[in-house]
Amino acid sequence: MNEDHQVTAEETAEGVVLSFEESIYPKDAVFGAAYTLLDRCFVHIDRDGTHLKVRLRVKPGLSIQTDLLAGEFESEALAQAWRREIIRENQSLIEGMTTRAVGGAAGPPGLDDLLDEDLGDLGDAFDDPLGIAVSWEEKYGKGETEASAASDDKAKGSEGGE
Repeated sequence: MNEDHQVTAEETAEGVVLSFEESIYPKDAVFGAAYTLLDRCFVHIDRDGTHLKVRLRVKPGLSIQTDLLAGEFESEALAQAWRREIIRENQSLIEGMTTRAVGGAAGPPGLDDLLDEDLGDLGDAFDDPLGIAVSWEEKYGKGETEASAASDDKAKGSEGGE
């Protein structure tokens, strides 16, 4: 590869050895690049001072040119490093969106949850000192007089029918 990206490549009998400057290509980015190529080659990663040495060996039964494999690995390592930088810069936005998504998935709070909540100064807002929220039947007992009148009517009707 070239020195502009702080990556060197050396072909060996087994494959190719790449050397990455760890200050430019973090370990996580190199690991991510290695993961994307595991279906086509064996990957061995070592540390050599401030460099990460990556040995790529094509899997048996595949015919891939080692220079193409090295180029693909370098491109993927650069893409992984860039993704990592974007995530670092937008961490608060990502966390906020995730919090909203997870919070919205729970749905609205249930009636029991709302009743159990401490309302602070709003707690007396639901008091009914004037008895406005009391139903007509409870307040004036209309239901009791109708029920007793209905039972009286039944008693009179059964006497007259015999």
